[in-house]
Amino acid sequence: MELKGKVALVTGGTSRIGRETAVLFAKSGPKVVVVGRREAEGVETVEMIRAAGGEALFVKTDVAKAADVEAMVKKTVEQFGRLDVAFNNAGVEGVWVPIISQTEQDWDRTIDINLKGVWLCLKYEIRQMLKQGGGGAIVNRASIAGLMGSGRRVMWQASMA
Repeated sequence: MELKGKVALVTGGTSRIGRETAVLFAKSGPKVVVVGRREAEGVETVEMIRAAGGEALFVKTDVAKAADVEAMVKKTVEQFGRLDVAFNNAGVEGVWVPIISQTEQDWDRTIDINLKGVWLCLKYEIRQMLKQGGGGAIVNRASIAGLMGSGRRVMWQASMA
C-alpha cells in the first residue's frame, strides 16, 4: 500500500513495537497519530517522528474505554481529515504470577485492554473508513503466547489466543 498522503494510527505507540512502527510509518510518508495512555512517552514518539521529517499527533487514549476510542478517531479526522491505516498494538501482559495468585482485577484489566480494546478500535476505525467511502488497512497485533501455555502468563495468553 502506498503510504504517502495517507493517515496512519498506532495504538500503544508510546514504546517498543508501537513506537518503532510509528516512526517507520512516518518515514514511509503518512501522517501518524500516536496513541497511548502515557503522555510523556507519546510526546517523545511524536518528537522522534518530527525529527525524522514526519508529521504526527499524540492522542492520549485508554483503548478499554469506548468514549476514548471514539474521541481518538474523531481527533485523527479533525487533525488530518481521514484515517487510512490502523495498527492496533496496545496491550498489557498482565501480572506474571501463578494463576492461584492472580486477581479478578488483574484479569479484567488485561482482558479489557487486550480484547475489548481491539474490538473498540476496530469498531470506530472501520466506521470511519466506511464513512470515507471504504478502503484502508487495519492490522491487529497478537502474540505467539496465545498458542503456548505457561503457569505465570495466563492472562496474556488468554487474551492473545
